[in-house]
Amino acid sequence: MSGNLGPSVSVAPRRAGTPRGPALWLVHALGASSLSFGPLFTSGLSAAFELLAPNWPGAGVAPMEPQLADLDGLAEWLAQGIDHHTPVGPIGLVGHSLGAAVAVRAVSRLKRVVGLFSIEGNLTAADAYFSGLATTFDAPEQFRDHLLECVRALAENETSERSEALWLYHASLRLAAPEALWRIGRNAHASSRVDGLGEEYRALSTPSLYYWSRESTPPATQEYIRRNRLRNVEFAGSHWPMLEQPQETAGQIAAFFQPLVLAHEGAVDR
Repeated sequence: MSGNLGPSVSVAPRRAGTPRGPALWLVHALGASSLSFGPLFTSGLSAAFELLAPNWPGAGVAPMEPQLADLDGLAEWLAQGIDHHTPVGPIGLVGHSLGAAVAVRAVSRLKRVVGLFSIEGNLTAADAYFSGLATTFDAPEQFRDHLLECVRALAENETSERSEALWLYHASLRLAAPEALWRIGRNAHASSRVDGLGEEYRALSTPSLYYWSRESTPPATQEYIRRNRLRNVEFAGSHWPMLEQPQETAGQIAAFFQPLVLAHEGAVDR
C-alpha cells in the first residue's frame, strides 16, 4: 500500500458491535453518509461482528480532500483506514451502490479481506444514473443542486414508509462537498464504460455476493447478473434495504460472512 495516512483516515469511523471481533467495514454511496447504515448497528450483526462505517472525504462531517476525489483515491483511503483502525483479524467489506465499487478496488490493497457483500453496487453504465449526471454539469454546485432536486422529487412521490431513506439521503447530500460529488461522479461515469466496474467485480478472487432488487436494479444490470452468473440474493424493496429492512439485510450479511470468517480462522490455526 502506498501513500501517507490522510487527515480523514485518522477520524474515527462510526463504530459498534463486538470489540476485537471480525470487522465489517460498511462503505456508503455517493453523497450519502455513515448514517445510511444506522439500523445495522442495532441489529443482530453487532453480536457477532465489530461494525465500522466511515464517512468518505467530503461526505457527512468529513473534510474534502481533493487528492482522494476519485475511485482509486477513495480505495486507497479506505484500505489505509482499515489497516489503521483494525490492524489485525479478518475483514469483511459491505459496499452500497458506488461504495461497493470503492470496496472492490480496496480489496487488492488489503491482505485480510474474507469477502465482499455488494448492496446494488455499480456494475454497468446503467447503474450510474445519479453519479453519471456529473458529466452534464460544468459546476460542482449545479450538480449537487440537481441531485437534491431529483431526490426531493422522488421522496415527495413515495409513501411515508418508503420516503424516509430518500429524505435521509437528501439530508446527507446537503452536507456533502459539491466538488467531491462532482469529481467522483465524473470518475465513476468514466469507469462504468463498457461495464468496466462489473468486470472489476467479476475479477475479484475474494468471495462476493450481490444483493439486489428488481425494483431498483436497472434491466441492463439484471441481465449482467444473469449472463455472468454472479452469486446473488434478491430482495423485495428499494435501493436502501439496510434502512427499510435492516433485520433481513443483517441476516443476509451474517449468513454470507460467518462461514468465511470461520474458514479464515481455521486456516490461521493450521
